[in-house]
Amino acid sequence: MTHYWSRGVESRFWTVADNLTRTDMERYMLNELIGSFLDIRMVKAITWQNADMRGVSAGAAAVAASTMTAWVQGMNFTHRPQLN
Repeated sequence: MTHYWSRGVESRFWTVADNLTRTDMERYMLNELIGSFLDIRMVKAITWQNADMRGVSAGAAAVAASTMTAWVQGMNFTHRPQLN
């Protein structure tokens, strides 16, 4: 087999290839780690939003109940001109 470069250069190519493979694996692992952190942060944000929406819904229900009570109590059941 004919070699176009010396054995020392060939071993350096293998060293560079090994370093490149290791760096690529580290990049992939860091990418997965950052993706996991972002997923966790998104779940926390959704949980906070759910808690806020429960509070808003409870407030709206309290206001709706008091509005319905005032509506019924404000009706004039003794004098209804449309029935005469």
